[in-house]
Amino acid sequence: MAKNKGYLPVFLDLVGMRALVVGAGAVAARKIDALLAGGASVTVAARELSPAVEERAARGEVVAVRGEYRPGLLDGAELVFAASSDRALNARVAREARRRRIPVNAADAPDDCTFILPAVVRGEEFTAAVSTGGRNPGAARALREFLEEHRAEVSVRLERGRRRPRIAARKGIVHIVGAGPGDPDLLTVRALGLLRSADAVVHDYLVPEEILSLAHPKAARICYARRGRTAGHGAALKQAAIHEAMARLAREGKSVVRLKSGDPLTFGRGGEEAAYLAREGVPFEIVPGITAAAGCAAAAGLPLTHRGLSSSVTFAAGHEAGDKGECGVDWSRLPKGGTLAIYMGVARVEALARELSAAGFPGDTPFAIVENGTRPGQRVLRGSLSALPRIAAESEVRSPAMLFVGRSAAPLFESPAEGRAGTEVTA
Repeated sequence: MAKNKGYLPVFLDLVGMRALVVGAGAVAARKIDALLAGGASVTVAARELSPAVEERAARGEVVAVRGEYRPGLLDGAELVFAASSDRALNARVAREARRRRIPVNAADAPDDCTFILPAVVRGEEFTAAVSTGGRNPGAARALREFLEEHRAEVSVRLERGRRRPRIAARKGIVHIVGAGPGDPDLLTVRALGLLRSADAVVHDYLVPEEILSLAHPKAARICYARRGRTAGHGAALKQAAIHEAMARLAREGKSVVRLKSGDPLTFGRGGEEAAYLAREGVPFEIVPGITAAAGCAAAAGLPLTHRGLSSSVTFAAGHEAGDKGECGVDWSRLPKGGTLAIYMGVARVEALARELSAAGFPGDTPFAIVENGTRPGQRVLRGSLSALPRIAAESEVRSPAMLFVGRSAAPLFESPAEGRAGTEVTA
């Protein structure tokens, strides 16, 4: 019989099933308890019976057969547990059961099993099964004991889950949703629920396919903001088209998710879109997301604030709408000892370096560029402000990327091995 591991208490109806347990020690006793709780008819075969099994036999809860194991005991059995203290005997029972095509579980020998019996916790309103695939039953029992000790808390959480309404996009409403910096695991629970249920998704080109694929298969996916130069009148036309599309789809009775990279209200034009919908009388909701500065900093192991290094963080745009050749930020007014998180500055790295230097930032001030933060292919470039133009040019930095300037941008600790650590270059 091919070995086929399953989860007995969860998927199998034990009521009235004829089960044979070979062995009568502590391990066998646990199997017997589980079988009786499920309503099985249990026969126990062993040379010696433990007091607990003796008591069950005396009460007529099990049929006890004392003596050496013999294959004839398998006659009529629909389920077999080899649970004696003799591993060789357990293996023999398992072989004979498999030959007869009777499902068998051998204690502490997963390779001899055709199913696995997990550790089970039963509450008034739930049944939880814990399994390690038979490889570490002690760990499964420890988890079961933990759950048993916290039954009340589990019940409270179940009740809380029942009361939480299903998250779904509503008809005739625009949900302006932050998609975070790019890693699908960083979506909020609400963002994921709305995305999965929307009729239409109007998204930015920076939102990766990994996130877009989470939308309902039948949802319309619309992207107006394509890659390329969008300054001036072209950008205004695209934004106007987005406004009109959101309003039109909502008025058609569709549930609309306006999916924006990062956070809608942090350099995401979410305020403009909300103002337009309000003027048009179209209902809307704003769902925040992890902004690029927070996501990229975390992915690169770069603290935005750090006691003794940086007591402030400033979010700034590297260019002004309508004219990417200039910046509206007065860098001289910003604290030199804080951290600057500069969005949309990749195209102006050389000019930004000059402006920061002219504003009084020392040439040895550390910087970090995080390209594709939290995404596959993440890259982190570090160096001193005086070398920023050269390093950015030699490394051919591309959007999406965040520029961080300040003492906390220097390597302070080694990034953890887990997650998307990516490539790091220090010059």
